[in-house]
Amino acid sequence: MPTYVVTGKNNSGESVISVSISGIDQEPVIVPETDVVNAVRVFLAGTAGVNSVVAQKYEQVITVI
Repeated sequence: MPTYVVTGKNNSGESVISVSISGIDQEPVIVPETDVVNAVRVFLAGTAGVNSVVAQKYEQVITVI
């Protein structure tokens, strides 16, 4: 699973809160991982002091030579 970082920023564009999601354990898949990320985005967007929210996805790529 990729790692997601959801960041809430203030009016000046400075990060005021950051949430890292690196694992969601479920078997079988009940909730798509993007739904979980979007729920965190919505929650942070409604938080006092947060003006904008950015979600970034990080994946590890391994190349064998």
